[in-house]
Amino acid sequence: LAIDLHARYDVPSACRISWELEPFHLMWLEEPLPAENIDALVRVRSQTRTPICAGENLYLRWGFRELLERGAVDVIEPDVPKCGGLAEAKKIANLAELHYIPFAPHLVSTPLGTMATSHQCGAIPNFFVQEWHALEERAVWDSYVHAPDGSGSIVKDGYITLPDTPGIGVELDMDGVRAHAVAGYGVFE
Repeated sequence: LAIDLHARYDVPSACRISWELEPFHLMWLEEPLPAENIDALVRVRSQTRTPICAGENLYLRWGFRELLERGAVDVIEPDVPKCGGLAEAKKIANLAELHYIPFAPHLVSTPLGTMATSHQCGAIPNFFVQEWHALEERAVWDSYVHAPDGSGSIVKDGYITLPDTPGIGVELDMDGVRAHAVAGYGVFE
């Protein structure tokens, strides 16, 4: 069980929440404060046994460097498409590995972004777990690609099996993409 506080608390409230959650042995408490305020995160982390996770809104490896050097987190969660892409996320994972910190990417993405992130996680030694959201409409999300095994979804029973097909292992289902496109924005054409 992990709980996301969406960076909405002050230090005393974040500490109080983390203390109250200690009996539940959370996997982590996600972003009790904005990750940009490293001093505040260090204060919260130093006062609880509940692991602290942060980083979904940080960019490039320089955004993570001080967070890791100061011991502000127990787990980092860069958003791979947002932090600078696959190459930059690998550099961030390497930096975290130097500090013995697990890499657990935040992910609110399409099936293409999800599969690309999943392939990357398979090559990261300090990979822990991948967050995944299909937003609110799983059937719509699934309709964007053809699953490699023909099952209709790349996520089965909470797992993604990495295919060994060329590329990232999925093909766009252009009918599904067109059916759910936002009016007036076009579809790669």
